[in-house]
Amino acid sequence: MSLSDVREFILRNRRRLLVGLVAVLGIILATGFLFREVVPEVSEEEKIPSFSLAQEPGSVVGAVDLSKLASADFPPSITVYRTGKKDLTFTQDESKTLAASFGFSQLSGEVDTPLGKIYVFAKTGEELTVTSNPRALHYTREGASGAGKLPTSVDAVQNARGFLTAKNLPDPGSVSPIVKYLSTLGERTTETVAEEARFVEVIFPWSVNGLDILGESPTDAAARLVFDSAGKLVYLTFKFSDYSFAVAQNIPLVSFTEATSVLGREAQVVLVRPTGVVKEWTLSGSSNLSSFAPESVRLVYVKQSQGDLLYPVYLFEGTGRTGGIDVKAAVYVLAVSSRYIKEE
Repeated sequence: MSLSDVREFILRNRRRLLVGLVAVLGIILATGFLFREVVPEVSEEEKIPSFSLAQEPGSVVGAVDLSKLASADFPPSITVYRTGKKDLTFTQDESKTLAASFGFSQLSGEVDTPLGKIYVFAKTGEELTVTSNPRALHYTREGASGAGKLPTSVDAVQNARGFLTAKNLPDPGSVSPIVKYLSTLGERTTETVAEEARFVEVIFPWSVNGLDILGESPTDAAARLVFDSAGKLVYLTFKFSDYSFAVAQNIPLVSFTEATSVLGREAQVVLVRPTGVVKEWTLSGSSNLSSFAPESVRLVYVKQSQGDLLYPVYLFEGTGRTGGIDVKAAVYVLAVSSRYIKEE
């Protein structure tokens, strides 16, 4: 068939060809409509308040390297819990009993707060505060010893549990205590390997539904203990379990793939610690990461300092850079789709 024959055929049958083309397009559109993914609307009753931290978190403003992160499976949905404050407080006599187990013989002072009293105990190089409401302990000791060898992570957990038992403090019962090795402690806390460390840190979160409960950062947990290389306690925070938990609702989770895809946009950097020896380091202005390489991820609950919900959050931990130095970093990514968050 010559080109002129083709033109003549099209001219004679152009109406039929046009009708056929329209029919084909109609079939394609109808098929797409029938088989498209149906996304149900989320009612306002199903939505939860927005997730925000009291301290302004940092951001991942540079490249995200996922090469060290193994894929992980998480459930498609999870229970969201609402917390309730129990009517529990410490009296002055109870605070003195707790202080006596730490070797403090007398009360040094009291501080009045809107929620209750804080009892202060002090002696040379040591201080203990007992917060009456919510109930908590905070202990510090100066003059850490450099003699001795730090324990393995397994032994460090056992030592920490033994210490809590000896002080008549409840065992948080965490199935996944966290152990870190530190070269310095305080505002300039830095992480290192066990062979070069001067301190070992053990963190016990409370848990519900088999998941850890954390606060504004991974160190904001039920108990945080730091021991020096001589095995002596130099730092302790202990928060008593003063909350009840009630099921609020069941809510879908974003997948592992979805969570990793937003690390560069929605991640909230909640912990930054330099690694190795750092001469100049200040926390202010150093929480944004110019690069981040997550090495692990787990699903946790996070309780905001204000509010009564436990939010499901993916906790990514790995290495990064900020201000030109190498750091260990922890990042929160909300595990709930934005469709289930109330607009404010």
